[in-house]
Amino acid sequence: MKLRLFILFFTFSMIKILATGQEPDKIIINNKEYDLLNNPLDQYFTDHPDYHPIYGSHNVTKKRGKETVTFVGTTSNYRGYIATFKIENNILSVEDIKIKNVNSEEHEYISVFKKIFGDQKITLNYSGILVIPMGKMLEAASFGYSSLHDKYHLITIQQDNVMKEKDIDQDDYKRFKVRQFMDYKKTEEYKTEAKNYYKDWSISKEWDLSRKNTRGMSKKEIDQLKKQYECPPDENYIDNYLFVVSNLDFIITDY
Repeated sequence: MKLRLFILFFTFSMIKILATGQEPDKIIINNKEYDLLNNPLDQYFTDHPDYHPIYGSHNVTKKRGKETVTFVGTTSNYRGYIATFKIENNILSVEDIKIKNVNSEEHEYISVFKKIFGDQKITLNYSGILVIPMGKMLEAASFGYSSLHDKYHLITIQQDNVMKEKDIDQDDYKRFKVRQFMDYKKTEEYKTEAKNYYKDWSISKEWDLSRKNTRGMSKKEIDQLKKQYECPPDENYIDNYLFVVSNLDFIITDY
């Protein structure tokens, strides 16, 4: 299992996948800004949806009695925003949140932090492992944050407090990601996602092979379609998929 996942991680880091790389959030450490391969505000906005800079009530305008969202995410930034964080005195905090200015031709990013939060202090209550790419990029991959770098800086956060941090190379990073996924497999979240994947596959099979969908297809085309669904996805196949696409920030694993 570990070897297979290790190979898979390496493979997905090397190839170009038909998806779009994401614009990263930022983090400031010792007055220097870095890219951050995590999105610590994801859970915060799940718990406080009204404060989301795109979909929350603070960024909704009234027009002729109807509510319209002024901006939505793009393929290169599904979040719709870029957040900047800061670690100071071993505490993680939010410094700024920016969205694209739809009123300008350049659509540059502008700060909306004050508009949303005013002067109130945000308590993230974030727990997870922050990943900061260091050094040079070895291979670019157009899938989320899957590009491979020669060095990384990992920071374990518990309730916004820095608990541990370490510089590691690319090989240690791959081993860390495998261990993190193996720990993820022990969680209820993994069981739910695995069931959902199989459920979605079953729904797709039912539709794709339905008379309505295959009407007008040749026998050869239908046979090819049936062949695609001959074998349902097993645990290994589902694990490979979840290994690549899952956000495992919340899995605290040793490194």
